[in-house]
Formats: sequence, structure tokens, C-alpha cells
Amino acid sequence: MMVKERLLKAVELANEDSEGKKLAKKLGSGKLVVKVTGGLSVSILAENGHLEIVESQEHPKAIYEFSDIESAWALMNKSLSPYAATVHKKLNQQGLSPMNDTFEDILLLAYDRESASGRE
Repeated sequence: MMVKERLLKAVELANEDSEGKKLAKKLGSGKLVVKVTGGLSVSILAENGHLEIVESQEHPKAIYEFSDIESAWALMNKSLSPYAATVHKKLNQQGLSPMNDTFEDILLLAYDRESASGRE
């Protein structure tokens, strides 16, 4: 599974998994843009505990940006901690911290669910 697929899985879990739904409700409302510098960019709209991939990247409340695809994958597989990623400038978070932090929890939940199913 690659980075974009893991992001899509995270959105799916936030809408369908009981733990994911709880996290999605904590996310608040607004747009979060998840990026890999010079590459992938996914906009996620959170409204009333429901997440949806949208085209527009205008007016995000939060930006969660990885310096490179390797760092993104390492964080999504828990081989790089969010703290280490931030300290080593592999992860840049802008905007609403609670939105970024909660989305990070959703990403890590996606890893846990994939690992538990043996598909990781």
C-alpha cells in the first residue's frame, strides 16, 4: 500500500470504523490539505464528523506536509514518529493544531487496521 492509498483508507476508516468516527468528530469542520512537497496533494473536507476527498485546496484550516514520500510512508507505518518527523523537518504542520493532530491519529489508525488485517 502506498501513501495515497493509505490516505484514502484513513478517510474511509474515519467514516466507517467506530474508533475512526470518534476521531472524525474531534477533527472539527473545515478543509485539511495533506501534501508531499513537490508531489502528492490531497484535500479532505471534514464536516459534522464525516470526511470527504475534494478537489479544491483553497482556504484550508490545516496543512499537513511531508518533505518527501519516504518520510510520509515512514510516518504512516510508525517507523518514524511524528515528533522525530517534525524535529528533523520531515513534517511541517500549519494551521489548526487540533485538526492536524487528530488527522495524524486517523492516519495511524489506518496503519493499525491494515497491520491487523495482514495487508500492510
